Amino acid sequence: MSTRNDEDTHLGTTLTGAAVLFVLLRLLAVSHYDWHTTFALLHTLDLEDAPGLFLGTFMADQRISSVLLVLMVPLTVFYAAATRSKSAPLLVTVLVAFLVAHVLTYHHWWVPVAAVVLATLLGVLAVRRRGVERGPERFVLRRIGWIVGVVALVVAAVVATPWVPRERIETGEGVIEAYVVETSPGFLKVLLAGDREFRILRDDEVRSRVELADH
Repeated sequence: MSTRNDEDTHLGTTLTGAAVLFVLLRLLAVSHYDWHTTFALLHTLDLEDAPGLFLGTFMADQRISSVLLVLMVPLTVFYAAATRSKSAPLLVTVLVAFLVAHVLTYHHWWVPVAAVVLATLLGVLAVRRRGVERGPERFVLRRIGWIVGVVALVVAAVVATPWVPRERIETGEGVIEAYVVETSPGFLKVLLAGDREFRILRDDEVRSRVELADH
């Protein structure tokens, strides 16, 4: 019993550390690794922002999201088939929905083709390494966690696009393109799209805001 509890504690500590590292790398990448901007962005985040930050990271850049879908859809399908997990089919459904939306939006038809090819290669590799009768569960379980973790941290470190939409904001001084990272009573905290300068705008300075299609 104590061994099981120790394992659960270790897993929880590992996941917490990975989540903190993910957020830190994300802030550094978005601020172009400027220490002061990262510090300013850190204070715009709340606990409820975590889901949006995580999902927004993978949806912000179409190139990154294309590669991630190619990797994650077959891995998740393979995991669901190997472990018969009750929650895995739900995750597969969500990823397939993302895949369909991605293809319809960007017309990258090579993404589902590449995902099918990778799924086929994974199946062949599993059969050769373990054999169908012996089950590919261990082959999948030993690797998918590390793969997902490493991919998430790499994405967090390299994707410079923030997790919020890009906006064209008209102020009394002119028009700027920026990402609104926090809306406070009377103020907007924004990150300029170009040089990633962190600025605080008063509400009475802002004349209009238009969300842009490109991130």
